This record gives sequence, structure tokens and C-alpha cells, in this order.
Amino acid sequence: MSYYTIRDSLDTKIVGVYPQADEALYSCDVWSEPKFIDRVRFQKVDFLPITAKAILKKKSKLTDLISAGNTGFSLKILVSGKLKLILENSRVNGFQFYRSPIIYKSKEIEDYWVLNFYKIDMQFIDFSLSEIFLTERTFTKVEKLAINNYTDYLEKKKEVELKGYPYGIRVERFKLIEYPDQDFFALLDVEGGVKYIVSERLKKEIEEAGCTGIEFMPTDLSLNEWLQGGARERIYGKV
Repeated sequence: MSYYTIRDSLDTKIVGVYPQADEALYSCDVWSEPKFIDRVRFQKVDFLPITAKAILKKKSKLTDLISAGNTGFSLKILVSGKLKLILENSRVNGFQFYRSPIIYKSKEIEDYWVLNFYKIDMQFIDFSLSEIFLTERTFTKVEKLAINNYTDYLEKKKEVELKGYPYGIRVERFKLIEYPDQDFFALLDVEGGVKYIVSERLKKEIEEAGCTGIEFMPTDLSLNEWLQGGARERIYGKV
């Protein structure tokens, strides 16, 4: 089965303008409040996080996936209740949704949600067929790492975490194992920081439901290949 990374739509006929929001309304000090949603980083929480309200630009259109790159949505996706329900029905655990209303044409729309994944399924990567690097300050490759399986990855990650900042691990190019047992999952230490991935089956369900604002990038492509290599254009047309 094929798998795809969820990406924001770049088609302005669908989204109006990209990104759709680059401002937000906050009800706390986002830099000091520990319960603010951006302080929740891929871990399960037993409290109700404080969320932001994305303010859509005047030319934006209302979609089921909102491109909101501002504080409050760092490494997270913002979705409508319609898309939330589909994603919730695709797996039984591993993530939490929190209500995050948006401001659209000066009106507040309640049925939007920000996603917090807390179970990261790195075991779905076939490390023997992937390229993994020790990095410095995220983007500078220091050396290629010999990681052949998930256990190797966990051990090497602990070693790198002991080194501390500015070192990290980056899975530059990856292959998935043949049969992941989830239709919806997340990966870290990858291009862009995080990837939210759906199966072909779930992709089809989302498309048939008419959800908007979403593009699906095959997992075997890099972002450069997707945007600059012509792959995206062949599927979704010119930006």
C-alpha cells in the first residue's frame, strides 16, 4: 500500500492565499504559559491546553486543513471538525485533539481543532533502506549514521541526546516497512521536523469526503522533489 504525507494546499483557487493565516489571537503569554499548546511537544497531557485562534487573511478561503504557520501551530495541524472525525476514526489511540477556533471574516468559528500526536511510530521506518545523519543545528550534516533497525535508532538517539544542543538526528530520506499497522501516524526527526502520514485507503476516504485544503505527497519523495521536481505540479497543477 502507498503512503502519503499530509501537506497544506498551495492552490490559491482552493485556499485563497497561502498561508491562510499568519496571525493569531492569544489568551495567555505564549512564551511563559506552560499550558499553551506550543509547549506541548508530542507528549500525552492530562490537562486542557490553552489554544490559539488563527486569524485568516481577508483573501483566505475556508478549508478543512488550514495553513497556519504562526505561534500556536508549530509542528501541528489545524483541521475542521469534519476532517477531525475522519482522522479520529482511523486509529484508536496515540493522539489528542483540542478545540482551536478560527477567526474568519471577523467571525469566530468554533469547530476547528489542533492535533497533538503523542505516540510517534518510528518503528514503521525501514532503517536499513533509509539515510540517517547526525546534524548540527538541525540542517548541517555532520556524519552519516549506521542505523539498521529501530533498536539501533533508539540507542543512537539516546547517545545524541546526551551530546545535547546543537546536535540532533535527521532521517533525510526514508522507506517505510511493508505493512505498517496504522492508516494514520506521525514521524519525527524527519524533513520539516514532523510528518503526518496517511495510507492510500485513508487518503481516498478524505478525498471522497470532499475535504479541502489538503495535498498528499508520496512518502518516497523529498520536499525538493515534490516542489521543484515537478511531482506536485503533475498532480495538483501549477502554484
